[in-house]
Amino acid sequence: MSWRPPVPMGYLESVQAVGGVAAPLLAGGSFTLAVLALQSSVPGPAAVSRWPDASLALFVAAGLLQIATVQATAWTRRYMCTPGDLLQWFPGEQTDGVPSRFLLGMQQSHLLQAHRWANAARGFYHAGIIALLAGLLVACVPRGHLTGARWTVLGVCATGVVGELAWLFRALFLDRGIRREAGLPLAVLLSATAAAAAPGIWHAWPVLGACAVCLLSCLLFLLLRRSRTPTALTSAGSLCLGGAALFLPVPQPIVAIVLAPAFFLGVQAFMAAVRRRRTPAAAQTSGGTT
Repeated sequence: MSWRPPVPMGYLESVQAVGGVAAPLLAGGSFTLAVLALQSSVPGPAAVSRWPDASLALFVAAGLLQIATVQATAWTRRYMCTPGDLLQWFPGEQTDGVPSRFLLGMQQSHLLQAHRWANAARGFYHAGIIALLAGLLVACVPRGHLTGARWTVLGVCATGVVGELAWLFRALFLDRGIRREAGLPLAVLLSATAAAAAPGIWHAWPVLGACAVCLLSCLLFLLLRRSRTPTALTSAGSLCLGGAALFLPVPQPIVAIVLAPAFFLGVQAFMAAVRRRRTPAAAQTSGGTT
């Protein structure tokens, strides 16, 4: 049969491996950590985490997302079929080795449905991993003073979250040109979100300093592009003022308002890159999605 889906070979089989082995294990681990977080939420000396309820919510969400991965994987398997399977089901729909238009349409319909459920399974799987890593990051924040060793642990957890996001970003944008186009807007909106939320969640100098470094790094890359469009100038001004506001005695809503232009412009540019990725020309250049 001549019809082929615009995805790499082995994609559906890889999703089956994820939903059949990895997702159930991660779901069990997530719910185990949720039980531990629930015990930590009891007031008193047993409460070892600063935000036990937040970590509990993230662990439960991670487990539920992995269960959704298993369910979506089962539906993917329901629509997986080979040309040989279709010929066995409809032996009369082939003449001189040429499949009928009905048989080609049946194959296309089944594979499109399989790809939709496989994409859903992949999305649930990555979201579950991010929730699990974020839950570990939150659970490792202790009550009271943080030692240097604990800051190291938090740095390792944060690296895991950033690494998973980078992995997902790389898998989403296979085309190098579109990936470069989408990278800076995504970094801007993530940095602006973290910087706007940090003063109200955890007003610690290392946290504020890390957010300021992220904002200034985005500003540096934006300036290196040497773009003088109103959008670029607005984003640059918003990032500069936001980085300075983190170290000034201003309320958190003011920080969020200052960073709002950079955030919304970043969202707009990122969505434009996503729409470009979905065009047939981009899909042909990148070899499809993963």
